[in-house]
Amino acid sequence: MRRSLRTLCSTTESFLQNSPLRFLVRRPQISTGTALHPPKKSCTGVTRISRSGLLAVATAAVAVSYNMSGGGNWWVPSSDAQLEEAETRVFSALKSEIELSFVELENGYRVRSMIVNRGKHPDKVPLVIVHGFAAAIGTWAMNIDEFAEHRTVYALDQVGFGRSDRPEFSKDAQEAEAEFVENLEQWRREMNLDSFILLGHSLGGFVAASFTLKYPEHVKHLILAEPWGFPTRPEETTWEREMPIRYKLLTFLNDKLNPLSILRGAGPLGPRLMRRARPDIQEIFAEKYPDSCMLDYIYHCNAQQPSGEVAMKSLMKGIGYAEYPMLERIGNLPKDLGVNFIYGKHSWNSFSNGDKAVDILGDHRSESVVIEDATHHVYGFYGFNQLVNHFSKQADTTTS
Repeated sequence: MRRSLRTLCSTTESFLQNSPLRFLVRRPQISTGTALHPPKKSCTGVTRISRSGLLAVATAAVAVSYNMSGGGNWWVPSSDAQLEEAETRVFSALKSEIELSFVELENGYRVRSMIVNRGKHPDKVPLVIVHGFAAAIGTWAMNIDEFAEHRTVYALDQVGFGRSDRPEFSKDAQEAEAEFVENLEQWRREMNLDSFILLGHSLGGFVAASFTLKYPEHVKHLILAEPWGFPTRPEETTWEREMPIRYKLLTFLNDKLNPLSILRGAGPLGPRLMRRARPDIQEIFAEKYPDSCMLDYIYHCNAQQPSGEVAMKSLMKGIGYAEYPMLERIGNLPKDLGVNFIYGKHSWNSFSNGDKAVDILGDHRSESVVIEDATHHVYGFYGFNQLVNHFSKQADTTTS
């Protein structure tokens, strides 16, 4: 029981350290090389909710309550025009030939889409990339050019995120997951993609795996980078009574608020909060974007009407776990499908989940690789692009 409690607390703390709620948890960060490495995690460590964090929570709760009561959007310094401007700045740093559009799906939703180097690699299997939670196409900025050197790349803002439409998802976990998958399938049909390599990060990895389970005939190779939602949540016994007060508070906030409510609730302080809470993101993108361009883009992506994040909350069971874990289903993937996992050694998302998946799938067709210096945002670290390009070649060699 205590081991389950430690596991749950460690996962909760690590998840929060890599989320917009990170500023609520006071732990030192150790900078080494090109990444901020989280210290070793312990449920009995010195983590505390800071007074400034509590004040921010109270302020956010008031602001969110006001907005929900019809206070208007004036409180949040963001708009569609500002998001479009931020997106333009991010994409202007790309060197490849890109085509941007809004693709209308059969269900009427409009999806922000990108095609990179169309027609330049007709003999190679195209690559479809699916972003994670609180992200959008632009967060692949460190990867797109290198991927596109070898094959045509297709990317989208998932419905509910970025500049795509933001509908109301089902509150039921299975139905919300099915909606993510069906949106991706309708987008595939509109893009006339028959067979492709599918790469997903975090929530995008969960969606990519679920998509492949339902539509395996379209996926030539599956690459899951730090996929969320794989492990089973520890059994609930008496851990709730023993949980430290800081976790009870954070769990309460998670139950009452949408994941990014605090960012919006901070109102005019939101952009500043984003920069202060996520210096690790700034460091990852500093080579391509030395200013706050990427953080501004991510802020405006998430200051809009909540949609995908609400769906994400519906998918969750507690903090950091899925209602329907993917490890319980991954074995149903086609026996001849190659599957690769990429993890960061310093992520809240344990790379042991990749090892467990390989055990289920068999090491003759699957492999899990850990990048030593990487965090959950593994796509921003050296070695990631090389691995994706290497794994993608397997799809080219099996093409008839």
